[in-house]
Amino acid sequence: MAMLGCSRSNRASLAKLHILNDVVRSDSHDRLKLALAGDKNQLPWSFRVEPAFARAIDFVVGEQLATWTKTTGRAALQLTKNGIESANAVLNLEDALVVERAVVAELAKTITETRVGNLLGEGRSA
Repeated sequence: MAMLGCSRSNRASLAKLHILNDVVRSDSHDRLKLALAGDKNQLPWSFRVEPAFARAIDFVVGEQLATWTKTTGRAALQLTKNGIESANAVLNLEDALVVERAVVAELAKTITETRVGNLLGEGRSA
């Protein structure tokens, strides 16, 4: 929810969420910053899809904190009103997930869907 709450319009593609999740889990946020700054040596971005993260998404949707939508042709999640309130509560916690929240807050708005495509190598010839 924090990833969605820090994203533009409280919405993000599933691909973007997986990238952010991988960055937080693997502590590779410095590498992602280089890629976002245009360092072609960091592209395409290889990330691990975490099965537990998919379950967390299912819970968020099941609790009606987010709904499925599309953004730039990709499956995406959009926070509901209750989801926005819950995300704000998580983001305002002082003593939980301090490093993770800082990374997400710094990177979520800078990773546009166009940049997601670039990170994934879309539009490149093999």
